[in-house]
Amino acid sequence: MMTLIKPLNSDLYTPRYYIVAESDTLSESKAKAQDSKAIVYRLPRAREVGQSWTKVPWNMICALMVSIRIILKTMPDLILCNGPGSCIPICMAAYLVRILGIRKQRIEIIYIESFARVTSLSLTGKLLYFFVDRFIVQWNELIKKYPKAEYHGILV
Repeated sequence: MMTLIKPLNSDLYTPRYYIVAESDTLSESKAKAQDSKAIVYRLPRAREVGQSWTKVPWNMICALMVSIRIILKTMPDLILCNGPGSCIPICMAAYLVRILGIRKQRIEIIYIESFARVTSLSLTGKLLYFFVDRFIVQWNELIKKYPKAEYHGILV
């Protein structure tokens, strides 16, 4: 994600909020190293790697509650997300703002599928495909299966 946003004009796209999983210290340090004005929020993961699926509903509710607070506090114009399931509760919170009409201007959501997904979507991609405003893939093969997807070549 940091490679994708690096060329964006920081004067036009400000403030920037970065949302990272609670257990992800590397992403936070990268955001702060690349953007001196970085505002970082931590979000509980809906599911840790290897965690039992029985704990996912509770974890997802917790992540969604934190996401709602973040979205209501920041009211972003755009959410740019990729890959990890951590972006699902953030997108859900933004969609909730739309449905409830809390903000006149809708929060645009752009999802960028992982470069590693060549022939099929990730679970996160499958869940968000119908709800995001723009769905970007990095392999031409995917637009044949997913007509809503946009292909702009390899982005990273």
